[in-house]
Amino acid sequence: MDIQQFEALDQKIAQAIKLIQVLKAENKELRERVLMLEAQSREKDEQVARMKSELGGIQKHAEETREFREREEKIRSKVEDMLAKLEELQLQL
Repeated sequence: MDIQQFEALDQKIAQAIKLIQVLKAENKELRERVLMLEAQSREKDEQVARMKSELGGIQKHAEETREFREREEKIRSKVEDMLAKLEELQLQL
């Protein structure tokens, strides 16, 4: 090997070292980003779980409200029927 070959080899090694340094820096940034995204994902999962729980409570409340209104309507209907019967009795007297 002559001097030119050593110099060419030296340059290629220097380029390889620079490339390795760049790749290591990129790898570090990507690992940090992955950790950040994993944390955000966990946070979003917790939010979804809370919202599902809240939705369950809201749905239960809505069902209770619907049942209450149905009972209220039945009572109103029966009271109106009874009032109509009372009026009918009063007219007969």
